[in-house]
Amino acid sequence: MKKALIVDDSAYNRTLLNAILRKKGLAIELAENGDEGVQKFTMFQPDIVFLDYIMPKKSGVEALTEMKKINPNFIGVMLTSISASEDVQEAKAAGANAYILKPYEAEKIYEVLKKYNLTTE
Repeated sequence: MKKALIVDDSAYNRTLLNAILRKKGLAIELAENGDEGVQKFTMFQPDIVFLDYIMPKKSGVEALTEMKKINPNFIGVMLTSISASEDVQEAKAAGANAYILKPYEAEKIYEVLKKYNLTTE
C-alpha cells in the first residue's frame, strides 16, 4: 500500500486532503506543522508528502528540504494559495515535484498521484 503524509496547520485542509487520498486507497499520516511533519516523515516513510507552504515552527519549504536530505526519493507536493513565481522557484529548489494552488479540486490531487504511479487505478 502506498503511503501519504499530509503536513498542514489547517485542520480543515488536513481533513479535506485526507478524504481525497483515502478514496485512492493510500495509507495516511497527518502532521500539524513542519517540525511534526519531519518527525512523522522519518517514522512513516511515505511515498508522497503534501506540504502547506506557510506553517508555524517550520515552513513547508524548510520541512521539504529536511525530508529530501533524509530520503530524496519521495514525491513532494507543495500546496499553497501563493502563486508568486519566486515562491514556486523556492519550492522547486527545495525539491518539490509539484506545486498545487489552493483552493484545489480533487482532480488536481489525482493527477499528481497518477503521474507518479501512486494510485491503484
